[in-house]
Amino acid sequence: MKSLTLFLLVLILIMFIAPANLRADGGFVVPKFVWDKHKDINEPTQKAILVYANGREDLVLQVKYEGPVEEFGWLIPVPNPPTVEKGSMKCFYELSQFTQQHFEEGQFIPGTASLGTKGYDANPEPPVKVIETKTVGAYETAILSAKDSGALEKWLETNHFYFPTNKTDVLDTYVKQQWFFVAVKINLGESLSGLSATAKRLASGELHPLQISFASDRCIYPLKISSINGRPSEVQVYVLSPEPLLERTMLEKKLPLIYSNDMAQAARNAQSRERFLAMERNRYRRFAGATMDPADSTPSTEATKAIQSVREHPAGPAPDELVPFAKVTKADLPDCSVFVPRLAEKSWWLTKQTWTFQPEQMRDLKFEPAFAVFSEQLGTKYGYFAAESLTRFQADAVPVFLAAFQNTNPVVRANVASIFNRGYGGVYDGRLVEAAVAWLKDSEPEIRMTAVMILTEYSNWKPRYAEPVFAMLRDKDPGVRHAVVFALPRFRGDLEKYIPTFQEMLKDPDPNVRAGGLEILDRLGIEVEISRADLLSFFNSPDYLVLNAAFTQLGGQHGKISDDEALVMLQSPQIVARLLGLRALDQNPEKQSVELALPLLRDPDDMVRLKAAQTLRALTGQKFSEDQPDEWMKWWRQNKTNFVVQPHPEELRPQR
Repeated sequence: MKSLTLFLLVLILIMFIAPANLRADGGFVVPKFVWDKHKDINEPTQKAILVYANGREDLVLQVKYEGPVEEFGWLIPVPNPPTVEKGSMKCFYELSQFTQQHFEEGQFIPGTASLGTKGYDANPEPPVKVIETKTVGAYETAILSAKDSGALEKWLETNHFYFPTNKTDVLDTYVKQQWFFVAVKINLGESLSGLSATAKRLASGELHPLQISFASDRCIYPLKISSINGRPSEVQVYVLSPEPLLERTMLEKKLPLIYSNDMAQAARNAQSRERFLAMERNRYRRFAGATMDPADSTPSTEATKAIQSVREHPAGPAPDELVPFAKVTKADLPDCSVFVPRLAEKSWWLTKQTWTFQPEQMRDLKFEPAFAVFSEQLGTKYGYFAAESLTRFQADAVPVFLAAFQNTNPVVRANVASIFNRGYGGVYDGRLVEAAVAWLKDSEPEIRMTAVMILTEYSNWKPRYAEPVFAMLRDKDPGVRHAVVFALPRFRGDLEKYIPTFQEMLKDPDPNVRAGGLEILDRLGIEVEISRADLLSFFNSPDYLVLNAAFTQLGGQHGKISDDEALVMLQSPQIVARLLGLRALDQNPEKQSVELALPLLRDPDDMVRLKAAQTLRALTGQKFSEDQPDEWMKWWRQNKTNFVVQPHPEELRPQR
């Protein structure tokens, strides 16, 4: 909010001294959706659908394999005894089409996997226990358990299931956890033509999947086993669960890169803002007839602070940096609901991720509740990313927001508040509205401002919010007061009875309270009941909105600001106040106005110097520039005795 306020100040500086014509047009053409089947179906080495709820997982696996089908072997570890059924590619087609249409392009990041493959002869020997063997579509499968990795390795060797001897530690990892194994090979009982067709489908990634169901205390994808192949591999996973799930470790690895990218974007934004402000300053300089080199024009202190603030804070995450999620029902996934019947029972959160792993990076993927992961990040430098990610869940994330606003860490509260300060953040929920009344008393101004914005959202407003919101006009933070001032006029009918209160605020000893009263009365177009001397006291305020309100009220009382009153503004430490003082002199074609404007030719701010020269040219008809103060002073000494003001208002008009 501070950077935004500073930026607005710079724009106000420009608006005070030059008109601007802005024009924008254009539109979007939404192309017809075309499904890119190759990207999701034929490219990844492995594809998986993970459906997890109530301690049970349905793992639908599809694999690509190029080679003789008789050498194909597939070993899949799972934490508990599984059931194995034939899956359908229709599920993958349906999920691919849905996610391509509803998740923005580019939201799928490079990442990693491939389950181990080689052939075997299903002739088990103890101590490996063969729990079940059966034919599942084009596959022959065996469900195994083993007491130690040596026994399992011996079984694999005896049954011609190739396994590298230097990878026994991978098997040992699963055996020690007492996991089970699904061993798979192609059913060679088909005709040669049938095997040929099977081989083609296997190589293209379109042979029917296996659907493996098992009990599990968390949603997992057994990836470490893939490292035995010694090759990089790509895996694409669709995860469906009643609550949003994500892979914590993969997100945490990605966050530093996202942060780096967003800081780089912040630097680019700062450069763009700096160029824009320079362009606006130079545009005014041309309008005002400036003669000095634009390189001599330095940004104001306020502009420099605004630009630095932009540079120091990461830009918000780009859409393709966020983990994609969508809420789906049976209507969205009718084919999947047939093959995984429990999908038809309720709504599910769907995410899709694609990663490519090197063998040494492969580990079992574990999917955790996304809300918990994002909540833990809110207090870190990645908190802005976590907060933005949570907005995607709308009402489902409201309990997380409410808990964050009660967190004792102000960083957590500020990160959550930041999304609401961008126009209420797109999250509309009555629970937030009711809680926002308490946030008006938060120690952090950003949270108080968030509360004001939520309560004054047009659809949220209730008359009972009037008094606590109006009280925020007394806030010591100008950003909070501005939020109130900008929002309240839309509820003018509820304001009338408080106007006497606003007028009483003008007499308060606290300058913040007086400023709040002045701003709201000016915003409502009500003439303040205050002396001109008291109005002049506002011109030392660093708040440009207060300065503008005081100037408007001062000019409105008698239609003119005297030179003596303008002098108060000209002597203010605030740039905007000095510019307003020069504007007042523009309207006073008097000798004294010339005398008062001359010292401003040596003002430390070049915009003030330029405005002073323009004012002097309008009052005197002389053509000296802003970088000729000595010439101006010499002329004035020679002519002031007999000088009669003859206004030249054209000097105040833009020079095209």
